[in-house]
Amino acid sequence: MVPDEALRRFLTLLRRKDYAGARAYAEGFPEGERERLLRGLSLLEEDPEALDDPLFAAEKEVVLGVKAVREGRREEAEARFKRALALDPAHHRALANLGTLHLEGGRLEEALALYQEALKLAPEDPLLHENLAALYKRKGDLDKMVAHMKRATRLKMAPPPSLDPLTGKPRRPFRLPLWAWLLLFALLAYLFLYKP
Repeated sequence: MVPDEALRRFLTLLRRKDYAGARAYAEGFPEGERERLLRGLSLLEEDPEALDDPLFAAEKEVVLGVKAVREGRREEAEARFKRALALDPAHHRALANLGTLHLEGGRLEEALALYQEALKLAPEDPLLHENLAALYKRKGDLDKMVAHMKRATRLKMAPPPSLDPLTGKPRRPFRLPLWAWLLLFALLAYLFLYKP
């Protein structure tokens, strides 16, 4: 059995549309679960309509919603994004895509509310900041527009954090433990204060 924390981390990668990262992370799962996750990822990319795994349901709706937008079926896209949010309320891309539909439809306040909710879930998403910049430009608030464009640019230029292969979490720079600092301080105090 796979721990819930591991599946939550996998879903976080899906929400970010980091399919390559999700694929690499899935390789660390036990045999049966690994095959399920890799099959789901392959279907998401090749044939999302054939995907029936409930773990991928929200991401499937987002992918099909984006496809519907590309094909000009806005009502279907909106319904799919709302369905994705019903399945996974923390899916920030579903919120952002729904906000973009509202923005393109001229419903600026609804779009702003959706973008702000998505921003709480994913403050480091550069595309979300670009969408907010476009919204503030349409509202005529150039200061906020520039701030979000700068933030998006900084986020795009930042190198991705290196991940620990065992946990999948970002690596922290090497830090000396507290006991090592105390030992070093005691040694220095001894060397400077001891008079032979």
